[in-house]
Amino acid sequence: MPKTVITDELYQYCLDKGVREHPALVSLRQQTQAQLKNSQMLISPEHGAFLAMLIKLMNVNSYLEVGVFTGYSTLWAALSLPETGKIVALDISAEHKVMAESAWDAAKIRDKIEYIISPAKESMQSLIAKGESFDLVFIDANKSQYLEYYELALQLVSSGGLIMIDNVLMYGQVLENTPAKTYIKTLQKLNDLIKEDPRVDICMLPFGDGITLARKK
Repeated sequence: MPKTVITDELYQYCLDKGVREHPALVSLRQQTQAQLKNSQMLISPEHGAFLAMLIKLMNVNSYLEVGVFTGYSTLWAALSLPETGKIVALDISAEHKVMAESAWDAAKIRDKIEYIISPAKESMQSLIAKGESFDLVFIDANKSQYLEYYELALQLVSSGGLIMIDNVLMYGQVLENTPAKTYIKTLQKLNDLIKEDPRVDICMLPFGDGITLARKK
């Protein structure tokens, strides 16, 4: 069992003392939460800080994001990359393009980001065909395609690089024996696959909605 029960007050303490959220990130998060009913799709601030720390520890220079939404996680990554760093950001919809790009412009990191609006599977296959590779791939998109995204990410990430997968616990629904939702079954299959996958070193973290780190050997 966890040694510490994370109450709302303790969680807020962690945010207050352990996260440095750039003003552009605060503005984008608050705008998303105020305007969109599905704002829970944002990663949490501590998740963003964790992503930023990994980028800096690993000296990441090339970053692929599968699922952009309003661009909050993309902005965390862009602010953490070196000046020479580049991001390819994939999303199937341009619905939130203006909000995302406005935030990126405000933070003066827009030139680091190649934003591709197209089905992620097709975009990833195209990147593979071009011989592209990335130091870190972050997957936070259509859960029903996570198995495909994972296999494609393994082809795109460099040896020693990292795949980060969000929502691997899906609000605890992965514990259901006979889930009615197909995408929950997909997540269960993915979690089983990664646990036994000899191609990667793994770590699953129970914060946010569950995050798996898979380091390509």
